[in-house]
Amino acid sequence: MKSNIEKVYSKLPKQELSAHKVDLNMVSDLNTAYNALMKIKDKMDDDLAKAKKSAIMGDSGITNFNKLFKNIEEAAKSLGTSVKDLNLQKLVGDVKNMEKEFNKVIEA
Repeated sequence: MKSNIEKVYSKLPKQELSAHKVDLNMVSDLNTAYNALMKIKDKMDDDLAKAKKSAIMGDSGITNFNKLFKNIEEAAKSLGTSVKDLNLQKLVGDVKNMEKEFNKVIEA
């Protein structure tokens, strides 16, 4: 017993049948490509969510770092010295750069 589609194909001229098979294959390929893109998008969304969570945690760490640094500044000042004498400029600069990177991810 023939399926409905086979019955339709048997009534079509051979040339049109070939064209319909090509069309069906193209639609199938298009659906396959679409499904692959959806998987990539879903993974990207998951990765972005994880990155934002990490950036928020990093931002919290920045806040803690800044509080500690302020305490060191105050302690140094009370001892009559400067934070510059402690050679922390590179450390502070690195943390400022991290903060910019965290904010980029959070705002994305």
